[in-house]
Amino acid sequence: MTTIEIEATADTPEIKFYPERGYLEIKGNSISESSAKFYRPLIESIEKYVFKPVSPTLVHIHFEYFNTASAKCIMEILKRLESLTKKGNRVEVSWHYKASEPVMYQSGKDYKSILNLEFKMVKI
Repeated sequence: MTTIEIEATADTPEIKFYPERGYLEIKGNSISESSAKFYRPLIESIEKYVFKPVSPTLVHIHFEYFNTASAKCIMEILKRLESLTKKGNRVEVSWHYKASEPVMYQSGKDYKSILNLEFKMVKI
């Protein structure tokens, strides 16, 4: 499993994934037209992580905005993490949002309603 540290750009979020600690953070904008390519290394690393996870796995997500292509990638990431719960591991997702970002709040609520994960909405 590989640690991933990617700095944010105007189109892509900051990503910090520390598999040895069971920690994932995604923060910023995700509006790249090539979101699948951008998120592929993270998804591949999570696919390996599920075989030797840390419990609980802590996930902190704070998007200012993301596009439809990114929404699909976010779902892929969360679905892979959801598979851990079927093996008895805890995954705690903290979805951070600003009161001024009602779309991001609703997006978090939508993911929460679809996935079987501990999901905490965190107003900042």
